[in-house]
Amino acid sequence: MEFQKVIEARQSIRKFKKGSIPKDDLYKIVKAAGIAPSGKNSQNWHFLVIQNEALIRKVGETVKNKNESICLEMDKIDKSRGDTFRNFVKNLTLFFVEAPVIVLVFTTDYKPSGYYELQFINASQDILDELELRKSPGMQSLGAALQNFSLKTVELGYGSCWLTSINYAGREIEALLKEEIGFEKEDYFLAALMAVGIPEEGQNSPNKKPVEQIMTYIE
Repeated sequence: MEFQKVIEARQSIRKFKKGSIPKDDLYKIVKAAGIAPSGKNSQNWHFLVIQNEALIRKVGETVKNKNESICLEMDKIDKSRGDTFRNFVKNLTLFFVEAPVIVLVFTTDYKPSGYYELQFINASQDILDELELRKSPGMQSLGAALQNFSLKTVELGYGSCWLTSINYAGREIEALLKEEIGFEKEDYFLAALMAVGIPEEGQNSPNKKPVEQIMTYIE
């Protein structure tokens, strides 16, 4: 597929057809993600690919249970707010349990260029936090990898959805993985989930801003 068409065809897929994905294709997708640019060539990512339906459903239950524990506390203050959050996870997160594959994406802390130098000259913690956290070069690197991931799925005839809405249950998911399959990666933490599969037709995407709204041009 022509590259521009791949870019234009990419959309967040939340409904999948039945059918598994060959391991070789998943390898190609992760390989594409892994050749993305990263700050200091840190390659600060690790991809846990899961095509086991039972484990995918356990991840979903973990997110659902964490959501409910939060909602119960919200109910004590405002029941309508709690119900809104319940509906959010139901409609915009838990669809991933119907995907034939999920990829749990892990990353690690990243200290950007200038961080240690600023620290050396006793810069304030606010300045250090702005450089590391607000501008977040480490997450920018991870974003480049996940964009490659998304585009490669389209090129191979699949679809994906990039979720960060599972992050509030990250610690619980990590504990589940350690208990169920003995997976843990030292100094890494869960940052995203990619749902992958054969897309159902007719899924709509929101309109994108015209280039005039997102570009300032100086001649």
